[in-house]
Amino acid sequence: MTIDLTLADADRGAQSSVDKALQMIEFIAACEGEPFRVTEIARHVGVPKSTAHRLLKELEGRDFVGRLDTRYVAGQALAVAGRSSVVLQHDRLRELAYSPMTWLFERSDAMAVHLAVLDGVDVLYLDKLTKPAGTRLPSRVGGRVPANCTALGKALLAFEDPAKVELVMSQPLPRITPYSVSMTHQLARQLARARHVGFASEREEACQGWVCVAAPILGQGKPVAAISLCVPSITAARSTDRQLAVWGRLSMEAAGAIARLIGPA
Repeated sequence: MTIDLTLADADRGAQSSVDKALQMIEFIAACEGEPFRVTEIARHVGVPKSTAHRLLKELEGRDFVGRLDTRYVAGQALAVAGRSSVVLQHDRLRELAYSPMTWLFERSDAMAVHLAVLDGVDVLYLDKLTKPAGTRLPSRVGGRVPANCTALGKALLAFEDPAKVELVMSQPLPRITPYSVSMTHQLARQLARARHVGFASEREEACQGWVCVAAPILGQGKPVAAISLCVPSITAARSTDRQLAVWGRLSMEAAGAIARLIGPA
């Protein structure tokens, strides 16, 4: 009986430690990248400071948390898990979008085709089709890029709620390349044009050597996601504005096909 009780106690202790660790991970994720002190997380979880130190050390060993002077900050493993979780939430969208993406990939002869959603001030890549040469593009499934630097982001923002556009406009616009739009009035002008023609484009703003064209996937007038095609800058340089419009129309056709497959919200 004594042995049984001891094992039961040990089991309850292990469960309690796991529960506390999960509470700590939830707290770290809620900090959204902001540093925190051990006293804060100990108070939130309801454990002594020494216990919090021990659990944080274990989480640090698995890269769920990192040290920043005397404070802690979310680690790379937590960021990767978060991105993977968001991508998995869009599994149905990825499945429905695959055939139209393939059609756009083959019809446009693009080096790469992307599917992405707006996540805060970034675009989050959900899927990617690419030719061997397209692997030079830094985009990857689960990766993020500032929305103002991408055709995908501009296509989404052009049809988004004003509050979400203001979230992007209210902050300094990041620049990935020397050609990235960094002035809000320039971005506003590009968004207005995208609303007018139905698609957005960017020339070497996200990655030098590449031009992208994107169209929003709309549901009841609001963007659910966006689809884009990418071609080398040298290909775009040899093309006329008419060819850019052709790529735009192809992107819009693929986006419309996905929207019809999704159906009404």
